[in-house]
Amino acid sequence: MMIYIFSFTVSCLFLSCSEKKWCKNKLFGYILILLALLIPSVLAGLRDFSIGTDVELYGNIWFADACKMDFISYIESASTSSIGVLYALLNYLTALVTDDVKIFYFFLSFIETLLVYMGLKGFDKQISVPFGMFAYYTLFYNNTLNLLRQFLAFSIVLFSYQFLVKKKYFIFIILTLVAITAHSSSFVAFGLLILFLISDKIKLKFSVLIFDLFVLFSTVILSLFYQKILILGTNNGWLSERYDTYMENTVVGGRMIRIFFWMIILVLALIAFYQFLRISKDNRLLITCTIMSFAMSFLLFMGNVYTIRIAYYYDAGSIILISKLPEIYKAEFYGKRSRYCIYFVLILLLLIRWYLEYVRSLNGQTYPYKFASF
Repeated sequence: MMIYIFSFTVSCLFLSCSEKKWCKNKLFGYILILLALLIPSVLAGLRDFSIGTDVELYGNIWFADACKMDFISYIESASTSSIGVLYALLNYLTALVTDDVKIFYFFLSFIETLLVYMGLKGFDKQISVPFGMFAYYTLFYNNTLNLLRQFLAFSIVLFSYQFLVKKKYFIFIILTLVAITAHSSSFVAFGLLILFLISDKIKLKFSVLIFDLFVLFSTVILSLFYQKILILGTNNGWLSERYDTYMENTVVGGRMIRIFFWMIILVLALIAFYQFLRISKDNRLLITCTIMSFAMSFLLFMGNVYTIRIAYYYDAGSIILISKLPEIYKAEFYGKRSRYCIYFVLILLLLIRWYLEYVRSLNGQTYPYKFASF
C-alpha cells in the first residue's frame, strides 16, 4: 500500500517545489516536473502482470502482436476487434524499439500523466496543480493500471477541458475525436460541449441552478433506460458488440464508496454554488460535471457496474472542481483557515476513498503491488 502513497506524495512534492518562488531556474523547475511525472510512470512499468485485470486480458496480447505483425495488418486487426486504433498505434510504435511490454506500460502511463498534468496546468491560475495531481492519483491512477485503453481516452478528455472553457471548440472537438480512437466510450465527451453551450447562454445565476437540477433529473431518467439505449445502438451497428458486457449485472465492490464520495464533493460544491459562479462563469460546467458524476454513480451502479465507465469523462471535470474548492472557500469563507480546513478534509477524503476502493475492495486487482520479475 505504501508504495502507492509514497509515489503519489513524492510526485506532488516535486511538482510543488517546481512552483516555489525560490525555484528561479527554469531548467531546474522542468527537471522537477519531469521527475514528478516519471515516478508514477516507472511504477506502472515495473509492475507485475498480475496488477490490473486488463493486462492479461488484452494488454500483453496486443503488444505481442505488435512485435510480429506488419503495420497495416496490425491496425486493421485492431480496428475490426474494436481495440482502439490510437492504443494500437502506441503499441506498434513502442514495439519498433523494444520487445519488452514493460516499456510500453511505462510509455503509456507517462503519456497519460503528462496529459493530465497539462490539462490541470491550463487552470493553474485558479487551482493548485500539485493538489489536482494528488486528486487524480488517488482517484484514478490505479484505474490506469487496469483500464488501459479507456484511461488513455480519459486523459485526452481531461486535457481538452481547458479548450472547452476557453471556447476553443475546434480544438476540443479534434481532441475528443482523438480520444474516441483510443476508446469509443469517450464519444460521451461531446455531451460536455452541449452542456457548456447551453449553460453559457444562461444569464441568471438562479437559472443555472435550475438547469443543473434539470440535468440531474434528465440523467436519472436516461439512466433508467440505458440498457434499451445500448440494445438499440448495438442492434443498429452504432456500437460494437463489446458493449454487450455493459448490459450484464456484475457485482463488484466499491459501488457505495463512489456514491458517497461524489455526494460529499457535490455538497461542498453546492454550499459555495453562487461563489463558484461569481468568481468564474467557466465553473458552471464543472459543477454540472459533478452533478453528472453523482447521478450516474447512483443510478448506473444500481443496474450495471460497467456503465459507470461513461461517467469517468465527467469525473475529469470534477477533478478540476475538487482542486478549486480550497481557493473558493478561502475567498468566500474565513480566509486561509477555511482553505486549510478544506485541504485537510479533501486530502483525508481522497485517501479514505483510495483505501476503500483499491485496497479494501480490491477493484481492478491493483493491490497489493508486486514488482515484475526480471
